[in-house]
Amino acid sequence: MEEYPEELRTPPVGLISLVGCPELHATITKFLHSQQPPLNTLAFPDFSKISLLLSASTTSKDPLSHSSTAAAAGILKRDWLLKHRTKIPALVAALFPSHHVSGDPTQWLQVCSDLDNLKAVIRPKNIKLVVVVIHSSSNDEISEDRIIAIRKRAELDSKYLLFFNPDVDSELQLSLKRLRTTFEELANAYYRDEGRRIKTRIEKKTFSSIELHVRYCFKVAVYAEFRREWAEALKFYEDGYHLLREMVGTSTRLPAIQRLVEIKAVAEQLHFKISTLLLHGGKIMEAVTWFHQHNASYRKLTGAPEVIFLHWEWMSKQFLVFAELLETSSAAIQSAPTLVLSTAGGPLTEWEFYPAYYYQVSTRFTSMMFCTIFKVNMDLL
Repeated sequence: MEEYPEELRTPPVGLISLVGCPELHATITKFLHSQQPPLNTLAFPDFSKISLLLSASTTSKDPLSHSSTAAAAGILKRDWLLKHRTKIPALVAALFPSHHVSGDPTQWLQVCSDLDNLKAVIRPKNIKLVVVVIHSSSNDEISEDRIIAIRKRAELDSKYLLFFNPDVDSELQLSLKRLRTTFEELANAYYRDEGRRIKTRIEKKTFSSIELHVRYCFKVAVYAEFRREWAEALKFYEDGYHLLREMVGTSTRLPAIQRLVEIKAVAEQLHFKISTLLLHGGKIMEAVTWFHQHNASYRKLTGAPEVIFLHWEWMSKQFLVFAELLETSSAAIQSAPTLVLSTAGGPLTEWEFYPAYYYQVSTRFTSMMFCTIFKVNMDLL
């Protein structure tokens, strides 16, 4: 399980960008990290760097770089999840010192210019905006006309223009909590809007391939995870998984071997997400049943005989990862059911509720993989 990238192994956390007043970034970031759920930050010291926010040339490490999922880029964009977790914020908080807002015309014009540039960068991506005015003392006063002017310039509702005084200890925690509440509200709104946008595509079927349908289901599920709406995330991961299974034997975009490797790579990711959500929701019975069905769906899809060792390797990993999930999940400490259940893939036994069973089967498939590789090498001699 550790070989999976962190963005796949852990639930996504909302990303907030802080721009301006860099001396406050550490204080705000530390507070946001300490809350439940936490929020991550992407900080820019000044507004001249804002063009980097959504730079088209931004590159990221390949989150599917490990061998079993390297081929998944065709159905799932290989850097999409990582970018939304680390590079594309749900909202930008623009921090301005109060003396710039209420200062001389030159300072005020710079504030207006910074806001205009910022809006030009974030609006095409529907990223939300908050303006935070930093008071330098408790005696700071900003005229009502200037407050109205900055709200109009930023095109903000009054509740998204916040005031923050870091130098007054009695107000600091209250101000941080107010920031966090507003940030969380707008971040959830961003992820909800993005999820609805993709769901509209699914409902209207504005695409012509199953690959895109699977990709859209994955995206909607991830946006739901950002909002901690686990039931919706589970539904769309499952929808994507079932659609993916329909691709076996029908897609001709790749040669047969590559196509099957790609499908299994994506199935592995979707299965991992589904199993994780079920187990962390305390649904051990459903998780074991799901794995039973997953095994039944793919165990006979061995592929070409000359590369059958890839299938045994993949099967070994499915059992190994599920064993680790059972072992680390709080649900797994519950007593296993004594009843034997019947599923589409056959009967469930009591042993299938214990990690040891999956470790044992994983080892068996690993042995099959090595035996197959040995045989192939001997045939070549």
